[in-house]
Amino acid sequence: MARNMQGSGRVTIFPFLHDWETGSHCVLAYTTADNGLTAVLGVIPVEGNALEPGDLFALAGRHGFVGEWKGSHEQRCGCWLACTGAGSRSVPKPGSIDVPDAEWAVDMTRFVELDSAYYGHTQVLAGRFALKDTTLLEQARALLPQPLIARIPEPA
Repeated sequence: MARNMQGSGRVTIFPFLHDWETGSHCVLAYTTADNGLTAVLGVIPVEGNALEPGDLFALAGRHGFVGEWKGSHEQRCGCWLACTGAGSRSVPKPGSIDVPDAEWAVDMTRFVELDSAYYGHTQVLAGRFALKDTTLLEQARALLPQPLIARIPEPA
C-alpha cells in the first residue's frame, strides 16, 4: 500500500482525550477506503498541541486490552482503532463533525491487515490526516478545548 493515500467520502471528525495523565486532547478523523474494507484514522495536526499523539497504533497499545480482541498486539491495536473510528460515527461525541463528502489525504504511519473483519473493516491504516477544504480544517482544529494542555505531570 502507498505511503500516502487520498480519497473523498464521508469523514467523521471528533475531539479525543488521548492521555488521561496529562489531560491531552487531539482531533481525530475517521473515514474508509477500498469500499469500506479499510478503516482510515488520522490525527489532524493543530499548531501548539505539543502533546499530540504521533503513532496511533502506539496510542491504542497504551489503552490496554481486556481480551475483547484476539491476535498479535498489532492486530489488537488495529481492532481498537477500528472500534474508535466506527464508534465515533455510531455514537458521535458532542461537537463531532460528520461530513458526507470531503476530500482527504493521509500520510500513513502504520497499516495492519486484520485476521478477520472487525466493525466491517479488514485493514486499518493510521497516520496524519489532512482535509482539502480549509474551512472544514479550521472547524476541526477548533474542536480542541483550550488550553491545549490541561496539566503537565510533575517530574518524579
